[in-house]
Amino acid sequence: MYNGDEKLINDGAYLPYTMLNFWQWSLSNIQFGMTRGTFADFIVRCALDRGGVPTRPDIGTGFEPYDLEGPVIQSTGKVSRIEVKSSAFLNSETGKYAERASFSIAPARVPIDGDYKQNSPQQRNNDLYVFTLYTATDNRRNILDLSWWEFFVLPTYKIENDRNLSKQKTISLKRVREYCHTLSFDMLCDSIIEACKTIPAISSIGITPTEQSFCNSLEGN
Repeated sequence: MYNGDEKLINDGAYLPYTMLNFWQWSLSNIQFGMTRGTFADFIVRCALDRGGVPTRPDIGTGFEPYDLEGPVIQSTGKVSRIEVKSSAFLNSETGKYAERASFSIAPARVPIDGDYKQNSPQQRNNDLYVFTLYTATDNRRNILDLSWWEFFVLPTYKIENDRNLSKQKTISLKRVREYCHTLSFDMLCDSIIEACKTIPAISSIGITPTEQSFCNSLEGN
C-alpha cells in the first residue's frame, strides 16, 4: 500500500509527481457515481471500525463476491458478508435533483477459481445489504458531512424470502424504507450487529458450487 509520498520514477530519477497527486486527480470528486460507491464502502468500514468490528483493512481487488466482512452471524458462527450499495438524489454528472432513488440488488456471478467465468452461476453472495443514501439536493453541501447521509441495513434472506422482490435487480428507496429503519452513521454498526443476530442458520444464500455439493452430500447421509 502507498502512503501518498511516493513519486513517479523516470530513468532512475524521481519526478515531482506523487501518489497523492494521482489520488487528487482521479479520486477527489467523490460525488461521481463510481467513486461515491467506493466512498460509501469506506464509510461503512469506518462505522464497523468505530464499533470494534474487524473488517477488511484495505480496499478489495474487485474479485471478491462481496464488499466487507462484518460481525459474526450468531446462528452459524461465520463472519458475515456485507454488500454496500450507494445512491443519491443528486446526479453528479448533470447536477440535477431526482426525487426517487434506488439500489442494486441484482444477483452476481460466483467466482470460480478466482475468476468470473461466463458460465458462472449467478446468486446473491452476501448475508446483508447496507444501503447508503447521500441526501443532498445541490452541490453546495459537503459530502464528507455524514449528517447528509442515510443508511439502511437489510439481511439478504428477507429479499430471498419475498417471491417478487427476489426476482428484481433493483429495489426502490420507498420499498427499502418499508423494510428498514432509517439510520444515522452513529446507529449503523449496532444495527449491522443486530441484523446478524436475525439471520437464520439454514440458508443457501451465497453458497459456492463447492459448498453446495458438500451440503448436498450431508443431506444425502
